Amino acid sequence: MAGRKGGAFSVTMKDGAKLAQKIAKMKEGGETAIKRTVSDFTSRAPGWISKGIRQHYGVDTAAIKGAGPTAKKGATHVHVSGIAVDAAALEYRGRTLTTTHFGQSPKAAPSGRQSKKIRVPGQAVKTDGGSPVAMISPPKKYTVKATIIKGNRASFAPGTFIASSNGATLPFQRKGTARTPVDAVRTLSVPQMISGKAKETIEQLISENIEKRFEHHVQQAMK
Repeated sequence: MAGRKGGAFSVTMKDGAKLAQKIAKMKEGGETAIKRTVSDFTSRAPGWISKGIRQHYGVDTAAIKGAGPTAKKGATHVHVSGIAVDAAALEYRGRTLTTTHFGQSPKAAPSGRQSKKIRVPGQAVKTDGGSPVAMISPPKKYTVKATIIKGNRASFAPGTFIASSNGATLPFQRKGTARTPVDAVRTLSVPQMISGKAKETIEQLISENIEKRFEHHVQQAMK
């Protein structure tokens, strides 16, 4: 079974009494089975966790990989029938993600213009008659959408716009009625997803798979 604390997962085993009886007869083979199971957890659990997250969220795999995991061996221990070996924990870290990781559309601001022109102050516009206003075609309107919760395509508030910042193209929202200040639109972090809707699914996937791997290694050691 996988124990969870914050964004970290560590290995423990359920039905300890039954497993202890098997391992007590195996001597060194029991320790080998546990060590191999811990190794399996470190290498395979990221895939199980990613699968669990993507069952509930529309996030791309690149964002999940970018948030971790960092393996921390020796962070916990496995104790079965007097055998104690280093276990492992996987730490996921990362800031809240922008909508670009959740199938955002459009990916960039449309370049087109509206066919209907509007009047704007013309102080900086040269006109034949010296008119104080000018007629221009405003940028084409668009709505920024993303799938944060799987199966739920969400539209962001009117006025959300896409622009380039520090080499990245991101969606932004203005804090007030003025052009500035603006903030990048952000959603959830990977640790928040792990401890949110995906929590039970991830724990079930880890529990089922780690038990299978442990049973496999026990059987191999008993041959």
